[in-house]
Amino acid sequence: MAFDPAVLATSNVVFGVVFGLFVVVFVVLVVITLRWAVRRDRQGRIEWERRHQATGGSAGPRPRGLRRLPPSTNGHAPEPRPADPESAP
Repeated sequence: MAFDPAVLATSNVVFGVVFGLFVVVFVVLVVITLRWAVRRDRQGRIEWERRHQATGGSAGPRPRGLRRLPPSTNGHAPEPRPADPESAP
């Protein structure tokens, strides 16, 4: 079975075109993603600085809803703990 050079050349050209388009689309998506990430980071930093200046540079009060988790029990019932204001919801 002999290979026709015209068919091989055509398939190489088609592969080159499709692969080239793939590379271009990939690079465009990477650039769009990086621009989005940098923009979001800048917005977050500006918002953080605004909040930081509004509180006078202090850390501010601890956010409610954050609490320390009890130690791991590996499936056993934990022993009762004394009331802890930081572990309250």
